[in-house]
Amino acid sequence: MKKSVTKRIFGFDTLRFVAITLIVIYHVFPGVLPGGFVAVESFFVLSGFLICQKLIRAKRKEGKNFGTAKSFINYFWNRLARFWPTLLYCMILTLTLAYFANPDLLTGARQNSLSAVTFTTNIVALKTGVTYENSLIPNLFNPTWYLALEMQICLLFYGLFAVFYRMTAKKWKIRRQYRVFSRICALIAVLSFALMMVYGGYLCLFDRAYFGPDSHIGAFMIGAAMASYLAIRPRMKTAKRKWVWWILLLLSGGGIIAMTPFVLYQSSFAFYFALPATAALTMISIYAILKLQSKTMPRILKPFEFLGSISFPIYLLHYGLYILFLNLLQFMPLEIIPYTAILTSILFSIILFKVIMPFGKKHKKVFALLLLLSLILPILALIKAPEKSSIEENLNEGAAVIEEKSADDAKTTTRIAIDYAGIKEMATVFTNDTMKFFDKAEDYAKPYVARVLYGGGSGGSGRARFSTPIYSAVSRLNSSRVLVIGDSVVLGATSAIYNTVPGAFVDAMGSRNMYDAIDLIAGYRAANGGNLPRVIVIGLITNYCSFGAGTLQQIMNVAGPGHQFVFITGYLRDSNRDSQNATLRYMANSYGNVRVADWVPLAASNPGYLYADGIHLTPAGRTAYGNMVNAATRGL
Repeated sequence: MKKSVTKRIFGFDTLRFVAITLIVIYHVFPGVLPGGFVAVESFFVLSGFLICQKLIRAKRKEGKNFGTAKSFINYFWNRLARFWPTLLYCMILTLTLAYFANPDLLTGARQNSLSAVTFTTNIVALKTGVTYENSLIPNLFNPTWYLALEMQICLLFYGLFAVFYRMTAKKWKIRRQYRVFSRICALIAVLSFALMMVYGGYLCLFDRAYFGPDSHIGAFMIGAAMASYLAIRPRMKTAKRKWVWWILLLLSGGGIIAMTPFVLYQSSFAFYFALPATAALTMISIYAILKLQSKTMPRILKPFEFLGSISFPIYLLHYGLYILFLNLLQFMPLEIIPYTAILTSILFSIILFKVIMPFGKKHKKVFALLLLLSLILPILALIKAPEKSSIEENLNEGAAVIEEKSADDAKTTTRIAIDYAGIKEMATVFTNDTMKFFDKAEDYAKPYVARVLYGGGSGGSGRARFSTPIYSAVSRLNSSRVLVIGDSVVLGATSAIYNTVPGAFVDAMGSRNMYDAIDLIAGYRAANGGNLPRVIVIGLITNYCSFGAGTLQQIMNVAGPGHQFVFITGYLRDSNRDSQNATLRYMANSYGNVRVADWVPLAASNPGYLYADGIHLTPAGRTAYGNMVNAATRGL
């Protein structure tokens, strides 16, 4: 068996270029490619393939010493040497610019920086529930979740690889070792994707599926399985019929690109199909690239290969630069800022590889001095970083729990504290309006009674926290005519609903789906002696989780007889809920006690009702939403 060749493989960097392009578009041009996030699977597959190849070469080189503590330390150090310099460079640049920006953008920067350099960003995201999709104040180092996850997987993979080969070294021949290990990797990949489908597809725990090492190791293991399998074969020969492999490469790469306009992060489809399919298509692309290898690289690929070779710093820089430039470059037309952020991240990446790294190798002492000087502003930025943003302070102040008596009607109004984390879940706004979303943040600090997050519960596992009634406010149900149960869209309109709908009781929070209504209604009914308001309004369609007429019938059965139901249709500018909306309309046509409040035509014909994310409500949209609910419940 011939030894593997360590030459650079042409085409892999082009694959990286395609992946980073999709991810950058996803971040800085919201709505253009809502499924651009799936391209991260390409990076994981490629990493698994290359890391497995490196470990195979290391095992051949180190022999019996492979898998020892010294071998592991060398491997771990090489991983740090691969990641840390680029990470430090990108963090210095980001924090330096952040020093001159709105202090709110530095909220939590110390904790975020620590999680970035310790490769725990994804773990922190899972623990706190704050991710790309629901941050009120964006974490400038959010992209480091991928870096953290890859480092964790790389360490786990080394342990698996070393233990397997040390256990089988004296029993099996090398070819059998590679063959069996390839199958083990493939099995782990299948189990991991199955876990991803359960978390993201069935339970709709999208963040758990996306950021968990156990549910996201599948793509890495596909690449590793492929590398181990190819290790037992003779050196792959260049294909004679190259056009066949070119077509296969274009179809597999094109398949990934073709999916991105139609996939949403918060959808079962993404985890049931899009992410696993992207990993499989990437594996096909890698194999085709290997078959098309030649001694010279086609001239047309050189720019893409170059950009792909610097994709790592581009990935770490572009998101933070985009968020900062929205604040720092307000003199620029808004449409130019995304392009400015992309070009600047490319420029800084070129400087890193072409200027800073060569200079650092030749002039180590001068480089060390310059590095220390470059840390001044980042350190000042971290010192300056507030623990809470001004928006959070305003919300907390405006939502203090107090009691007031109205001189006009002598009624007592209880002001319930609004959980800031709930507001964060609502603010899914990584868009052109990112820094302008809270133009009237005080609107969200109004002292209205609203269930925002966790309610009377304390978290729990699965989806329990999304379906826990507000037990502390159950007594209000007896005097309420309308119970409104909703997701983040309803949450944004809560104040308008209270102002327009007589006798309303609103329970809204982000990330809910239609199934949560079953437990909520059952909980309220049980806690209130079997009584519920006559009218029940449900707006739980934004966070896609497939349901049918049977689910809606179950909701009605749990509520019991004598109730009127209003189901609110869902609108997402860059996607659709056509099949789910059709189910709601079917129920209205089939049952005399069911109405539909049709938000779709209102939102579609009035773009000013939605922020640039195409989902959440502007002040005008909140008013329109409240009026729509009032009209739908009038006379019931």
